[in-house]
Amino acid sequence: MAYSELIKNLDTIRAYVRSFYIYGFKGRGCLDGKSARTYDDAKRRLENYLSGYMSFRTDECGKVSFVSIDSRHTKRNPLFKIFTAKSFTDMDISLHFIVMDILSEKSCGVFVRKTLSAILDEISARYLDGFSQELLPEESTLRKKLREYEKLGLVGSEKEGKAMMYYRKDDTDLSGLLDAVSFFSEIAPCGVLGSFMLDKTGDEGGGMFQFKHHYITSSIESDFVCTVFEAIQEKRSLLVEQKRNTHGRVFRSEVVPMMIYESVQDGRMYLMAFRPKGKQFVAMRFDYIVSMKAGNVFGAFDGRAEEFSSIRKHIWGCAIRRGNNGKGAGATSHVMFRVRFSRGEEFILKRLEREKRCGTVTITDGQTAQFDADIFDPMEIVPWARTFISRIVEFKCDDIGVTRKFYKDIADMMSLYAGGGKED
Repeated sequence: MAYSELIKNLDTIRAYVRSFYIYGFKGRGCLDGKSARTYDDAKRRLENYLSGYMSFRTDECGKVSFVSIDSRHTKRNPLFKIFTAKSFTDMDISLHFIVMDILSEKSCGVFVRKTLSAILDEISARYLDGFSQELLPEESTLRKKLREYEKLGLVGSEKEGKAMMYYRKDDTDLSGLLDAVSFFSEIAPCGVLGSFMLDKTGDEGGGMFQFKHHYITSSIESDFVCTVFEAIQEKRSLLVEQKRNTHGRVFRSEVVPMMIYESVQDGRMYLMAFRPKGKQFVAMRFDYIVSMKAGNVFGAFDGRAEEFSSIRKHIWGCAIRRGNNGKGAGATSHVMFRVRFSRGEEFILKRLEREKRCGTVTITDGQTAQFDADIFDPMEIVPWARTFISRIVEFKCDDIGVTRKFYKDIADMMSLYAGGGKED
């Protein structure tokens, strides 16, 4: 079978992007359940899509290929290229250009409106005359194609009497929006849409933007993000297949999407959802999801959305009702710490206010601020609290284990820097 650059299933190439870039740069011998030929084909595709970003090294797995991207010197996210490599049939591509050419006819500067039968007759007379009748598309095929283009915004339709008239829509002039589209393509959860727009204009974009912390790995889940947004809008459930990277088993579940959370630390995205089977809210990592499709309309969507809004004020990171504090599932732990700052260091207070999320900040005296929060998993807040380590004068948590760990880490650090310990 001839090797093809195009792919039928995005989930397949997404799995390899994760292996080459996110999960630890696996070699041919380290990918369980994958043949050498499958690995080589996927690697060749990625080398074409990501030309200039592929490297390799040698370890116990042999020659290990990986993707290396320095966002400081990359104007546009190269991972979006995998979305442009979908396979198609000969009739798909032929029908696309034929239909768009037929509908490009203008009269007095306006696109001419045509019926389905008129378009079909024109295809037969102008484009496929002299070819086998088998090549002529069926009416149902053409109707589906026009409906697909309506959904994409390429074609419009209006009824005139009993006949449905189809017409081509005007292209949107993006010349004055290139900077905005460029920024959108790198920042938004569905930035792939902005990338497609830039491809259409022929403008590389990104010239005026440079990102200190640019998390691009979540871009390969852009289609999942779009599916989630559509499901939320239509109040539908989602049928999700999720794989744990440690053992490779696939778990299938039906969930009702509520929101998408994105980590400000590493850019990782989480699907916050309600699982009807267990009657609980869950947080699902996008980079573990291997497939997703829309399910049925969920009748109790509004009620669950209201319930999720009530518990959001207790979510610091992504933990939902873990109940690891000995109080039972759904219970919260109170975290409090006081920060002392000198005169002229009011930026510390401003930072507390800016980064407090679901917590509160209170001024106890002129140079001391107190942070309080009731959250499900107090360990999530510890890394952030440590960033104030030289100014914290008191730290408390209902979960005594968290308090002990916080002070033990400080003691270990002091011992290390005082020469009383050894660095691992």
